[in-house]
Amino acid sequence: MTKVSHLSYSSLSTYLSCPRSYYLSRIKNAESTPAWYFAIGTAVHRYIECLLKRGEFDTSSPVQDFFYDEVSRLMAIEPDTSLWLHGGSKEEPVIEERALTLALTCAQNAEAFLEEIEVWEVEPDITGYLPGCTLPIKAFPDLLGEHKKHGPVIVDWKTGKSKPKDNLQLETYNCLLAEREPGWRDRSSHGFTGLWVMLNPDAPKARPVELVKTPVEMGAMYAEVERKINLGAYPANIQYNCRFCDQILNCKTKSGATDRTKYYDTPEKDGVIPF
Repeated sequence: MTKVSHLSYSSLSTYLSCPRSYYLSRIKNAESTPAWYFAIGTAVHRYIECLLKRGEFDTSSPVQDFFYDEVSRLMAIEPDTSLWLHGGSKEEPVIEERALTLALTCAQNAEAFLEEIEVWEVEPDITGYLPGCTLPIKAFPDLLGEHKKHGPVIVDWKTGKSKPKDNLQLETYNCLLAEREPGWRDRSSHGFTGLWVMLNPDAPKARPVELVKTPVEMGAMYAEVERKINLGAYPANIQYNCRFCDQILNCKTKSGATDRTKYYDTPEKDGVIPF
């Protein structure tokens, strides 16, 4: 079996939601089902990063270029785009032109938000350790800066319609920053506030997040996931959100015995606990 070399908020979230999905994606490296909302999110994130690293409002690399690049990459994985995951209703799925239009709108909303903030760091590498967890925790917050209204903030861009159900991603970043050398917090003597910046025009505006978790508390969460991974415990958690899971075609529990699931979903062969 693959030895886990690090954790991240994404791996924590995936394991807590469904250990089998973590096993398929992180241990078996199973190919994910492409999704139009992944193409939107990737294009917008790459556009913002390029915008900020080249200089304020340098739009020489249009968001549609990043969108087409990502769609091309995903088509190499699954050429039949009718099989891709997507948001929206069955009558009006957010695919193709609708997906591109949403990406363009999200990028425009990001540009408007950037008028309100002094940018300090764009996707800084704050990878580090938290108490109790022996594995490094990789982390690259979207943006650190000083907001006109909220002061020092940790920003995460969201292109979906719903804000995250918990604040563990922002709490992870905040705790990793707290554990680093003091210089990271010199400008933020009163600590950071978390901001989910909701770029989707149909998303409600998210309120600033008070970050309250201590490094010890967050470290305990990662340590427990590390312990279960070391045990090889990967039960399938059947739930409503299974239909949005990018591992659904690789999961024997949801997709049955197919050539794909027989190849990837093999806990008995791998000597792990499937229940």
